[in-house]
Amino acid sequence: MRAAAPAHITGFFAARPDPDPRRAGSVGGGLNLDLPAATTVRRSEETAVLLNGAVSEAPVTRKVVDILAPSPVRVETELSMPLGSGFGASGAGALSSAYAINGAFGLGLTANAVGEAAHVAEVASGTGLGDVLAQNTGGLVVRLSPGAPGLGVVDRIPVPPLKVDFLVRGPLSTKEVLSDPGTMRGVNREGERALRELLKRPTLERFVSLSWEFARRSGLARDWMEDAVEAVEACGGMASMVMLGDAIFALNGGDALAEFGVAITARVNLGGAGLE
Repeated sequence: MRAAAPAHITGFFAARPDPDPRRAGSVGGGLNLDLPAATTVRRSEETAVLLNGAVSEAPVTRKVVDILAPSPVRVETELSMPLGSGFGASGAGALSSAYAINGAFGLGLTANAVGEAAHVAEVASGTGLGDVLAQNTGGLVVRLSPGAPGLGVVDRIPVPPLKVDFLVRGPLSTKEVLSDPGTMRGVNREGERALRELLKRPTLERFVSLSWEFARRSGLARDWMEDAVEAVEACGGMASMVMLGDAIFALNGGDALAEFGVAITARVNLGGAGLE
């Protein structure tokens, strides 16, 4: 059985912890992208997880297997997105695995129930808070309240399958940022502010501008990003930081990124995760 889940980049967020991992998560806004995690699941004599063809620890996916699979499985995931750079790879891998396990065993779970398993696995692993909820939805997602699919509340800002350009310098550790109390105080304050402002005028342009304000005011933006964003804006585009990665995304004006490194291009995914 084969399933896929899109990449997801967060523009701004605020953590909302809870002792119950189903209700823990984050609020904020982000874009789903057609850089999927595609997973094939087969019954097997022993459980194995392969990532891009190599055996992997893949702790988030293994937690999904523990939650859902009634017997050993072979999970093979191919990732199209950069790893460790804020593209929601762990959430996409877990969510696509959950859909594929559900299909392979005929578990009869709804999309929300499948998403809950992936969300719980990701929150318990400390690798993300809101990606799964967004990836199960598709499009430009505004996370209004935290939690797994079925508990967390989302809305969408209608957008077409836009082209988005990216420049990725390297990874950032989501777990390190989320576990730093000093950093998270500023992140949460600015993330809540950005959400309030976006809901006053929920447009794509406002999402990008508030995301860049959030990146700077929270202290997460890197020095090189200021120059890159200015270059994109000088070409008539908009840009901001990918949370949480040493990377930026741009709408229009993406050609300006060439002077800062090799850019990649994707389109907004509107359909979210599901079986293939």
